[in-house]
Amino acid sequence: MPNDINKQFKYHLYLASGISLWKNFFSKTYSEHFNKKISLFEPGTLDNPDDHRFIPIGIACQDLDEINHADALLVYMKKYQPIDNSPSGTDSAWECGYGQGYGKPVIVMIEDEEHLDYYAHQWMVSFSINAVLTDNPQVVELAKNHPKFVHATIIFTKDRNQFENKIIEYLDNHYRSIYSRSGLINYKVDERAREIFSENNLRDNVFSFAIADNQIGKWLKSLRGLKFNNDKDSEKVCGLERKISRYLDDKLTIENIDQALTATTSEWNETPEKIIACLKHSILPPFVKIKDRHHGVKKTRPELFFELYDLMTHHLVLGQRFIKNPNFPYDIGAIVELYNWMNTYALDDVFDNSQLRQKEPTVWEKFSRRDAIFTGIIGHLLTLKYLLLVTKEKPDLGKKLAQTMNNYNLMMYQGQVFDLLLTFNSAKKKKLLNKVDFNSIYKLYIQRVYGICGGFYEAIGELSAKAGNKEEQFHNSDELDKIAPLIGMYYGIIQMIRNDLGDYIIVEEENGISKGMKGISHSDIKEGKADIPYLVAMHSSSLNQRSKDFLYQSLFNHQLTFGDKKRINKLLWESGAIDLTVELLVNLINHVKSNLLTEYQETPKRMKWMFSLIDITKEIILPFKRQALKCNWRKYEYDHELLKYLTEQIIRLEKTPREKRLKQ
Repeated sequence: MPNDINKQFKYHLYLASGISLWKNFFSKTYSEHFNKKISLFEPGTLDNPDDHRFIPIGIACQDLDEINHADALLVYMKKYQPIDNSPSGTDSAWECGYGQGYGKPVIVMIEDEEHLDYYAHQWMVSFSINAVLTDNPQVVELAKNHPKFVHATIIFTKDRNQFENKIIEYLDNHYRSIYSRSGLINYKVDERAREIFSENNLRDNVFSFAIADNQIGKWLKSLRGLKFNNDKDSEKVCGLERKISRYLDDKLTIENIDQALTATTSEWNETPEKIIACLKHSILPPFVKIKDRHHGVKKTRPELFFELYDLMTHHLVLGQRFIKNPNFPYDIGAIVELYNWMNTYALDDVFDNSQLRQKEPTVWEKFSRRDAIFTGIIGHLLTLKYLLLVTKEKPDLGKKLAQTMNNYNLMMYQGQVFDLLLTFNSAKKKKLLNKVDFNSIYKLYIQRVYGICGGFYEAIGELSAKAGNKEEQFHNSDELDKIAPLIGMYYGIIQMIRNDLGDYIIVEEENGISKGMKGISHSDIKEGKADIPYLVAMHSSSLNQRSKDFLYQSLFNHQLTFGDKKRINKLLWESGAIDLTVELLVNLINHVKSNLLTEYQETPKRMKWMFSLIDITKEIILPFKRQALKCNWRKYEYDHELLKYLTEQIIRLEKTPREKRLKQ
């Protein structure tokens, strides 16, 4: 955020410009328009000799310090003749690169067409600029579709006295967008979702009156008589979803999907009104308008797709993109959310007996378990159909995107089997917990997290790599086919482990803390799910057997009291399990930043910020600290070898072929 140097000014800028250029041009034409509302440091004002050989090193150190403390760089470079006939602009170009490397917005001043052409030749500078400042309308028109400037924001004013106001407005938006960009993406995704998934469009796309697919119809008949309230029935549903994915793998056309939809609605055997009511209810929470806001709940999946897709395309003019429709990334985001809610959550809530999602009754709670199962199956099929529909101008791309999501569906319902294995929802299953080696359980947990969450975000990364015309922009485009999915995978795993940890925050004691997807704390424990912090505590040598027995008995206890929740947290805190989980996430975040994001030639600040925002994992420990101080809890050191082991096990996923990651 803006630094606090020169507090009388809102922002502090550093002028990257040659000393002679400043003396002969900038100071005479532009200096008077600054240092009223914005502090602009102009290196030429220092006591610099014309001969650069005699500039003292202290001047360079001061300039460097000014860049470090600047909120942005203002760049004024153009052709001129240095006194020693050396190439002009080398120092300024270095300043631009240094500032950009530290994430400082780079604003270049362009006067006319010739000046624009000069920057186009300075291609490493133009590649990295964030904004163009000009008072020339011709420059605005030329820059809009210029391949070197299409990614830059145009700051235009006819009155040079407005330069400061316009820069302030730009920087306000720039710094706010680090956080508000999330809301803007959500807004556009919701706007598109309400159109694409309107009741009429849902009706038209579900009931196409195609001939029913007999094979899928035959498999669906196997659901008759199931109550869907035990692990065995849940596993049958998972198996059915995997069968459908394999069957459709080479049949991804709208005609074949319509036949599958007809088979599903026929076997569901409810009125179209009832079916549409179930589908609409499943996607009510993410897309509903919230009072005083235009968009619904936060959507990390569409955000991740948008940012990774933007990495692939933000330097490309519209004609170079696979899909010319500017709504395309928001349409994909909406479809990803439809899958998440209409398929994943609709079915998962049945498996977990969850009654609420975002304070709304789950599909099975409002209708029936059978209705929720069929809602989930249709959610899978509609996802594939919508991907084909929004890519009609490039059918081959549509098929690739549909295959990506269909392949993930296959993985997802293998991951759900691991989720069921790690849900200790009976006395018989809980007994296994005391007999199984903890390292084996940790491995199962990692497979569970990968299968039901990491794999989903991995698929989103793969969608971005396929949807963006990366060959036009990246020299290592083949490498990005591997990197983008891995970035997604880690983002999903980090999110899920962090959310598991957040489930222990006792919301009754914390004002302003989100109550999570299910509206209560310790919901996973009530459902019988053991996660990393819980397993670490049960495995800890710092806790006595009585404490471990209490943790064991608390699993699948729907009657947990406020006192029980506090005691669980006390044991997690004292065993060091909370600290270990936080450090595990920090290790994963640092791995992504150091080894994956660096593979992009230019990683826009907001992608780094997406991982910095989940890096606020450090802050999630604060409610636990407050609780520990209030209750005078002690804390033991966690097992550092266990932390190393868990980190290595998760990182090992990226080195394991995808098809082997969920092998038992």
